[in-house]
Amino acid sequence: MFDFVDVIRGLLLPSSREHRASKSRLKGHGLLCCLLLVSWQANADVSGSSDYAYRRFPGSQIVDYRLENDTVYALALGRMQRAAGRVAPSQSERFQGNLRRITYEIPDGFNGQEVFEHFRNQLLTEGQQELFNCQGRGCGSSNFWANDVFGNRILYGPEPGQYYMAADYRGEIAGREVSGYVALYVVARTNRRLYAHLDFLELSEQEAAEQRAASVPDARTLLQRLNEDGLVTIPGLLFDEQDLLTEDQGLQLLVDALNDDGQTNIYIVGHLQAEATLDEQISRSLIRAEVIQQHLISAGIDPKRLQAQGVGPLAPFCRTGPCRQRIEIVVRP
Repeated sequence: MFDFVDVIRGLLLPSSREHRASKSRLKGHGLLCCLLLVSWQANADVSGSSDYAYRRFPGSQIVDYRLENDTVYALALGRMQRAAGRVAPSQSERFQGNLRRITYEIPDGFNGQEVFEHFRNQLLTEGQQELFNCQGRGCGSSNFWANDVFGNRILYGPEPGQYYMAADYRGEIAGREVSGYVALYVVARTNRRLYAHLDFLELSEQEAAEQRAASVPDARTLLQRLNEDGLVTIPGLLFDEQDLLTEDQGLQLLVDALNDDGQTNIYIVGHLQAEATLDEQISRSLIRAEVIQQHLISAGIDPKRLQAQGVGPLAPFCRTGPCRQRIEIVVRP
């Protein structure tokens, strides 16, 4: 099979004889490489496809491209596992919007880790929040990721060669303000072919408006929301399946708000929907609330102002995005 990438590498990495050529000749080769690469990629992509809000991996080509408008999408937020006779993510959230699915074939000579980091580093810019990630066997069965989650069998490969991330995103795309979610999956097949798949879900206008209305950019806004609504979800807090705090950017926001208003007493309420009994979910959600409580006490907040509670899955609705695990602050009389 003709390998265009090898030709490109040959031009960019000349032989010892070519090293003795003039700089102008090397610059000419480099320009020719860029022009040929851009032309080759455009011609190799499936008809009607395009990139989205990122730079593709160098030398890759789009081999599958689908648009599904006004669809209900389940964003996977946990590893694949078998429960009640079926295999599904240990956690997921459902949203409605327009779904764009893009699959890239990566040229030979690269590994899954560097391809995953290429896309991940772009998708997490400007404060976008990573909601879940896994790699290797920690993600569960690749067969179910390929067929049940992404609906593309070419993404099936050995479990050790897979990487997954789910994140939110907000930004301007083609002059439009967009809110939504992205799922990134990278896998190496048994034939060593490497693929990267991205699902982009643009939220419906109603859901996007609700999320913008519920966003908490600073301590002042948090206090305002708390005084007006009596409760607020703290952003930037994420726990793993062992109930360990893995993302804590929202802690300082909460500390600043409580320092600015030294009178308000609060409940710290843990929420959790998981594949477990009701008692287990309530117990784990309380553990998470107590973790936040201890962090606040360590930051100098008076313990008398704080009371931790866990409600498990008993309050499933929120406006801020994924609701299955969250920490809410509620005004305490």
